Amino acid sequence: MIERKANNQPRYQRPVANDYLARYICSMNKIKTIVFGLFVFSSVFAFGDVFTYSLKGFPKEERSCHLQAKTVAQQFEAGTKTKVLHVECEKENETGYDFSIDYESTEKLVFTSTDYQMAGIYLKGRHKLFEECKFELPKQISLFEQATGLKSIFGYCRKTEEGNAAKAWEVIVTAIGKSSIQPRLGGFLVFTPPKEITLQEIFNGLKLAIEKQGAFLAALVLHPQFVMSQGSIHYFSENRIDFELDYVTKVGKLEICTQQAQEVKGWFASLDNAPFTVFCGGPEFGEYELNIGSVGEPSFSYKPSIDKFNSFEECELNKPEIISHYSASQTKQFLGGLCSRDTESTKFQVIIFRKTQ
Repeated sequence: MIERKANNQPRYQRPVANDYLARYICSMNKIKTIVFGLFVFSSVFAFGDVFTYSLKGFPKEERSCHLQAKTVAQQFEAGTKTKVLHVECEKENETGYDFSIDYESTEKLVFTSTDYQMAGIYLKGRHKLFEECKFELPKQISLFEQATGLKSIFGYCRKTEEGNAAKAWEVIVTAIGKSSIQPRLGGFLVFTPPKEITLQEIFNGLKLAIEKQGAFLAALVLHPQFVMSQGSIHYFSENRIDFELDYVTKVGKLEICTQQAQEVKGWFASLDNAPFTVFCGGPEFGEYELNIGSVGEPSFSYKPSIDKFNSFEECELNKPEIISHYSASQTKQFLGGLCSRDTESTKFQVIIFRKTQ
């Protein structure tokens, strides 16, 4: 269609279909711009979910819980690189606070900690005094980071709720992330107090034995109790490790037990997985017990002979003949024999030791 101007010059009018097409293209470009802008905004200012982390027994370092909560929030944000929305005071006792920390993250964070979730029967406390724990803390943080390969975000001393335990202060070290090497707690029962050996000597032997298992020893703590003591072992390993402390003989004199301990150490010197300690304990009802400690699967076995005798001296007199009998086995490697009172009577027997590995 031709349209004329006022000066009678013709001009062409744009076809209607092309006008609609141009408007459509323009609208689509605007929509694309808006969608792209929203995508950029959501990428830069993405909002995550809200999760909660419980921090228990954090020591009192500020004059009030709400002031301490601010410090905890700053520490958590610096260590996890997440945004803390709120830190709530949940509980207070004489030494510390419990907090719940609400944080924003695209996924729930994983933590590794010496706040053992499966302590079992073993006591978690390590120190009698807070000052002792505080002094040891830097060393334990360093060992934690070395063993797990993780950077700690919290490290402090906390008083346990384990009744009237004499050593009630435990070491809490927590890091973000999961390591194949985990902090663990194990131990053994000690039926009689060790004689002629120090706790440090037992620790040194345990450290060597546990390192052969690819693990790290953090602490060995002896907890004296009314009937018996407990040895708590704090360690780092990929899998749980079994610990055993068995008493294998009962004799009436410490010097006899000491002599037996020296004899046993000679037998075990050639074993691949030798016991980590051999010591005499007692006295208990006038007797001393020979204790042998093992890490993992024991490399020896022991059992009493069939023959019984009326006295220790009679047992010693007949021991060579009994040893000759049991050492003749071609399938069970013989180590030696020791005289001991039978645990269920006043009779004496020869305890036979054999190699199992």
